[in-house]
Amino acid sequence: MVFAIREPGLTIKHLDMKKIKIILNAIAITIAIAGAFATRYCMQENSSQYIPVNDTFKPVGDFGIDYKCYDSKNICTYYQPDSVARPEEFLPYRKGQYAPINK
Repeated sequence: MVFAIREPGLTIKHLDMKKIKIILNAIAITIAIAGAFATRYCMQENSSQYIPVNDTFKPVGDFGIDYKCYDSKNICTYYQPDSVARPEEFLPYRKGQYAPINK
């Protein structure tokens, strides 16, 4: 009796699978850490927002109560990331056209 032993065409050895698994886990962990650092510097929703008025920035109040930002490519409001270390720095926060709400 003659047995024909056929070798499979595509085989991935056990050690090769472990290497691939370690590489994929390392990539996933790196992406998770990078995502955590990227979202760390996002602005908090409860911080003050400002609009530019005559070379200064004026506080505008609460969004939805005191003002709205309508669709536009302009910058509606700004925020101050660090009022102690950089009191003159204001960065864009909301996009749109600023419109106060009449009470």
